[in-house]
Amino acid sequence: MSVMPLAVLAFFAFGVLLVLPGGLGDALSAAFALDMRQRGALASALLFGIGAGVVASGPLSDRFPRRPLFVAASLASAAALAGTAFAPSFPALGVAFALLGLAAGFYETLLNSAVPEAFPERSAAKLNLAHSAATVGAALGAPLLGSAAARLGWGNALAALALVFVALAAAGLAARFPAPPGARSAERASPLPWRTLAALSVAGAAYVGLESALSALLPAFADARALAPAQLLGAPRGTLAISAFWAGLFSARISFGALAIPARARELVLGGALGALLLAVGGALPGHAYELWSLAIGLALGAVFPVLVVLAGDAAPERRGTALAVVVSAGSVGGVALPYLAGALGETRGVSAALLALAVASAAIALGVRAAARR
Repeated sequence: MSVMPLAVLAFFAFGVLLVLPGGLGDALSAAFALDMRQRGALASALLFGIGAGVVASGPLSDRFPRRPLFVAASLASAAALAGTAFAPSFPALGVAFALLGLAAGFYETLLNSAVPEAFPERSAAKLNLAHSAATVGAALGAPLLGSAAARLGWGNALAALALVFVALAAAGLAARFPAPPGARSAERASPLPWRTLAALSVAGAAYVGLESALSALLPAFADARALAPAQLLGAPRGTLAISAFWAGLFSARISFGALAIPARARELVLGGALGALLLAVGGALPGHAYELWSLAIGLALGAVFPVLVVLAGDAAPERRGTALAVVVSAGSVGGVALPYLAGALGETRGVSAALLALAVASAAIALGVRAAARR
């Protein structure tokens, strides 16, 4: 099969991984007595691992066959999930999340390189479609993980998810990956456009930080604001807000892909600015609008990351994986720092201070992409 069906399946599973700290947050908090700061730290550990995996994967994906690399990374993700279920303490849990992120970041970069190369004339549309599967995985994953943890225990929920990655590795054996582009030493030695990549890295750090922070902390923000625990399908309001946020990301990405909009800066600048406005006013919104507010943020930011990936790769097409490693690893730095910062601010200064920090990050998306577009 072509790489596109595999990318859809793999990004769906990746989306589930991204909401592990939030989807299992209540169960893990009960098991390890976690506060808001520690819940944010788990998301940071996951994103730290993803960043390390991206850095390791980028240059390798430019030079070596992608299929065996993908299969190995999928099996490593399964092993890390299974090992996480046996974490005896909060520090061990953080290490396990980092190892899981390492494996997942490795295979994410392989796909971020392969999809645009397989469909060069429709790279932005195809990558948005592939990444929309991650939003479905995240939107469904948060309540499903919470329900599975309540019924089976959080360790068994993680073990079941590990089996999904074993199946993903089997599917990878049948996929046709594009050949790595760095076939000639001269191409591998060509310089990277560092100024453009630096500007895109600012936007990437801000976006991934926002995605990770909101995925981990929306339930904690809801608890801190004492929202009524209205039930739907057995999930609390905060977990539903995670699903609403990822549903907004999905809607934006699937629309972007269906309309075949090319990779341009203006949509990202507008989305970052709108996200900043929504986050800045979030602390003053009434509780009954919490899920709608989360949905609107997702709609504003939905197309940001896939288009950033295309813009970064197109800046150095013969070294696409390496260029992606720069921008996406910077994103993971934001994913490490911003959840912890927002969690600490929420714990010490209140939800409004945490949301203001997230609004600044969203504004940084607009500023970074605009700067890159001027290069």
